[in-house]
Amino acid sequence: MRYSVDNAGRLRKFIEAVRDKPMPAGAASVDWLKKKGFKDRRDAQFLDILELLDFVDEEGKPNQNWAAFQDRSKSTSVMARVLRERYSFMFQRYPDASNQSDTNLQKVFMDRKMKKEQSARAVKTFKTLLQFAGWM
Repeated sequence: MRYSVDNAGRLRKFIEAVRDKPMPAGAASVDWLKKKGFKDRRDAQFLDILELLDFVDEEGKPNQNWAAFQDRSKSTSVMARVLRERYSFMFQRYPDASNQSDTNLQKVFMDRKMKKEQSARAVKTFKTLLQFAGWM
């Protein structure tokens, strides 16, 4: 499973679009990303993040988690729940993972056989997603 993206700043804009813009009628795809303004070749990584967050089914179609995330009254609680599920290894090690240092979080990813550079990107990705759970 992909836990990191190359550009956390663009990831933030993407998650805002996921929350605020209409879901795709079919599957989330590279073409859909381009229509939303995510045209860089590296933006395709965001499709993996949708899968990580359990916002799409096996075919890439939006599911109930995505729909619930779009409800502003529920979006932070939906993201919090999803992050606790999908990053359970992080919260098992640090129940207060949102308050941990980058170094501590990076060690957890490195324990999962990620190299130092990749684990640093995974921490940035994780912390970007935490912002949408209201924890950062």
